[in-house]
Formats: sequence, structure tokens, C-alpha cells
Amino acid sequence: MSERTVGEDVAVTLYGLAGNAEGYDIRDYLSRTLVPFEWVRLSSEAECVERLGLSNVGELRFPIVDIAGQERLFAPDLKAIAAGLGRITLPRYREYDVSIYGAGPAGLSAAVYAASEGLRTVLIERHAAGGQAGTS
Repeated sequence: MSERTVGEDVAVTLYGLAGNAEGYDIRDYLSRTLVPFEWVRLSSEAECVERLGLSNVGELRFPIVDIAGQERLFAPDLKAIAAGLGRITLPRYREYDVSIYGAGPAGLSAAVYAASEGLRTVLIERHAAGGQAGTS
């Protein structure tokens, strides 16, 4: 059984065992960051072999995350998924004039105004840019 995010092509396919809480944090992260994903609940070893081409379900580490059909991660943390999606970037400069923590509406506005004044600006967000307003 699978659930698909509505209206977009799938960028990530997340596989988990039926009745298991593994993957909830990942699903929450993908939803908040507006990454289209499909959640596939695997209920048997036969289904695991059929969908993933993998056997020995008892030895697999779930959840399994397929990123755009290019990379397969086993029991990844959110940082590994963000890196796989290209969402983690390194700072361009060694020093900044302004550091803004939180990319909600106020943080985004402050970053735009600071950068428009020629200040080297870095905006740091733990979850999704736009904050609650951006994901509502």
C-alpha cells in the first residue's frame, strides 16, 4: 500500500514496514519542505523483493529512502536526506556582515533587505524556508 503526495511528480520514495513508526520524522520533514514523495508500506518479504529487489527483510535497516531513483539510503537521518536532495549548502564566505537565524517571513524579509543594502548576509533555517506561513 502506498500514499502519494498530491499533484506533483515523486522526488523521493520512502519505504517502511507496515505497523512500524519508522519514517514518521522523514515524512514530516519531506512534507514541511514541500518535497513530493511517495510513502510505501511494505507488509511482506515478497513485497520487499518485488518493489525493491531486496531480500532478507530481517537484515534490512528501515526506512529505506530512494531519492529521485538515483540514490538509496538505509535508515538515514534527516541530514543525509537533505544532503541527497541538495538542500545542504556550505557558506560562500568565511565571514558575514549579518547572520539571520530562522527563515520565516520576518527572517526572509530581513535577509532580502540586508542583501539589497550590499551586506554579506547568511540565512540559516533548521527546517523549511518560509516557516509556518510557507508551509500552510
